[in-house]
Amino acid sequence: MHAQAVGHRPFPPSDAPFRARAPFACPRPVHAHPVPEGREAAPASAGTAHPMTTRSSDGEAACGRPADLPRLYGPTPDTGRDSLWDELRERHGPVAAVELEPGVRAWLLLGYRENLTVLQSPHLFSRDTRRWREVIEGRVDLSAARPTLSWRPNVLYADDAEHTRLRTPIVSALSRVDMAAAARDVRRIADGLIDAFIADGEADLIGGFADPLPVLVLNRLYGLPDGYGHMLGDLTGVVFGDDARRAEDAVVRIQQYFAGLVARKRSAPGHDLASWMLEHANGLTDHEVAHQAALMNSAGHLPTTHLIGNTMHTLLTDERIRAAHADARLSVRELLDHVMWTDTPFQVLPARFALQDVRIGAAEVRAGDALLIGFDPAHRDPAVRRGREETGVVSGARAHLMFGAGPHACPARELARLIAATGVSALHERLAGLRPAVDPVLLRRVPSPFVRGLAVLPVEFTPGEPGPRPAADPEPAPGPDAEEAPREESDDLLGRLFAWWWSLRR
Repeated sequence: MHAQAVGHRPFPPSDAPFRARAPFACPRPVHAHPVPEGREAAPASAGTAHPMTTRSSDGEAACGRPADLPRLYGPTPDTGRDSLWDELRERHGPVAAVELEPGVRAWLLLGYRENLTVLQSPHLFSRDTRRWREVIEGRVDLSAARPTLSWRPNVLYADDAEHTRLRTPIVSALSRVDMAAAARDVRRIADGLIDAFIADGEADLIGGFADPLPVLVLNRLYGLPDGYGHMLGDLTGVVFGDDARRAEDAVVRIQQYFAGLVARKRSAPGHDLASWMLEHANGLTDHEVAHQAALMNSAGHLPTTHLIGNTMHTLLTDERIRAAHADARLSVRELLDHVMWTDTPFQVLPARFALQDVRIGAAEVRAGDALLIGFDPAHRDPAVRRGREETGVVSGARAHLMFGAGPHACPARELARLIAATGVSALHERLAGLRPAVDPVLLRRVPSPFVRGLAVLPVEFTPGEPGPRPAADPEPAPGPDAEEAPREESDDLLGRLFAWWWSLRR
C-alpha cells in the first residue's frame, strides 16, 4: 500500500523557535509545491540519505552526516531522556529528525500543539505502517520489525471505515463492563498480590505488584481464572525481555492464548469482553476478535504497570507530593494525572505516517515519512508547562496526552485509571512505613525508547499479616507461587497451553 504523494500543505505554525539546522545528510529535495501533472520529480542521486529535511532560517536545506542524528535506541540514561528532549527542542524547535533504530529514521514531535494536531488529523496522517516510506522502499521488513513497528490486523493499525468497523465492538464491549464490580475485582487481585509479600517487610513493587496487576485484571475481564492471567503475564514479560529467541516463541504462545480464548468463548459465551465482541453486530471474525483482544492486553499492560510504578516512585521520592496525598489535599486520581504529566509511562508512541507532503514547524515532511508521537517531550513543552500549586502538582491535569487524542484515543482510559488508582490505594493503605530500599539515584529505567518506567522498585515496610479472604469470594486459581495446579478439565487449545505453561513451573 503506497502513500499518496500530493502537494505540500502548510501545517499550523508553532510558537516554538527553530534555531539550528537538522543533521541530515544532503537529502533529496522536498517539493514545496505540487509536481506538475505528467512530470516526475527529479530522482535522488545515488547514496542520498532518507528523504527528509528541515530548512534553516535562511531557507536552505540543512545537511549533515546520518551519524549525527540523535539515537533513540541503546541504553536509557538513568535520569531518562528529559535532557535530550530539551536539547532537541532548543536546536530544532517543535520537530526533530532522529534515528529510531540503526539506519531507521523518523521525525520526533516535540511540541504539545504539534503532537495534538497530528493525533487529531487522520486525513493527513495514517496509522497504517504499510504506508511507511521505509517499508515501501524496502529498508524495513514489517514481519521482522519490533511489535510496536510491525503491522497487525487490529484497530491500532487501521484507518477510516476499517478503523471504525474494528473499534466499535471494542468500545461497545468496554461500555458493558460493570465498573463497580470491576473495582471490587481489581482490589481483590491487588490485595492477593500484596498478601504474597506483606509478611516479608520488603518487595519489588514492579515485579511483585505493578507488572502482574493489569494483566490479571484484563484476564479476569476476558472471563478466565487467575492462573491464565499469570501465564499471560509471564509470556508478556518474555516478549519484552532481552532474549530474542525466547521472545519469538512467547509471541506464538500469546497468539495461541488469544486464539484459544476466542474459540472457547465462541463455544461457551459468557459475560466478558471477548464474548461481547464476538456477538457484536459488526460481525468480526474469530481471527479479528483475537487480534483486538490481544491489542487490549499489549496496549494496557506496560503503560498501566509503569503508571503505578512511576506514581509509587513519586510518592516515595517527592516529599511535597507525599504530604499533599497524605493530608487528603491530593486525591489518588489527581496524583495519577500529575504523574502522567511529569513522569508519563509512554514517552514516545510510534507512529503516524504522512499521507502527503506537509510542513510542521521548520520540518518539511514528505509523504510516507514516519512521525513519532512525543508524549514526554510534549508534556515538557514550555508552551504548556503550568505553575504548581502548594501541593506541587501540575495544574490543568486532564489535558495530558497519555491516552492519546483523536480517533485513535484509548477507549479504555477509565478502566486504566481504575486499575492504577486501586493499585496505588491498596499499597498506600496496607504497607505501613513504606520507604525506598535503595538510594533512588541507583534505580534503573527499562531500556526502551517508548516506555518510561523503572525496571525494579525495591521497597521496605513494616511486616504485616495477609488479609482474610472474603467469604463470598469464589475459590481463586492459585497465584504464581502456588504448589498445586488449579483444576483444568478442558482439552481445548487454551487448556493445552495452560498445561504446557504449568509443567514448566513444576
